Amino acid sequence: MKWLPITVFVLFVLAAIPATAEKPTAPSPVFAGTISPGEMTPTPEMWFYEQQMRMYQDPLMAVRQKAETRATQRQHRVASRKWFGFSNLRPTAGSDPIHGDYSPHWASNNTYHPSRWNGYGPATIVVTPRTRTY
Repeated sequence: MKWLPITVFVLFVLAAIPATAEKPTAPSPVFAGTISPGEMTPTPEMWFYEQQMRMYQDPLMAVRQKAETRATQRQHRVASRKWFGFSNLRPTAGSDPIHGDYSPHWASNNTYHPSRWNGYGPATIVVTPRTRTY
């Protein structure tokens, strides 16, 4: 009785072996991204589309775009630090670390989470008429 499930499993595995030995199918043709001039008359939009497809498929262009994105993000971080008045070039430090903070830092109005800022409710919106009615 114990041998029946094992025998069925072995027969199933032996029946599946020829299925793995089949000849692999040929890969489907891949569109190269260019349109031959004999198919249709090219328009300026088609030319721009082909250029964008070449740029999209080029791995060097992907690396360049990623580097440009990171550089833009870094420039935004530096600009926000400049707007807040922080600089990493020469950090200021206090001379007395015992009686105060060693280095000044940004602190919020939230005691339990000093890196978060709590607002004081919704913004007040004042609507004034464009013309005087009196």
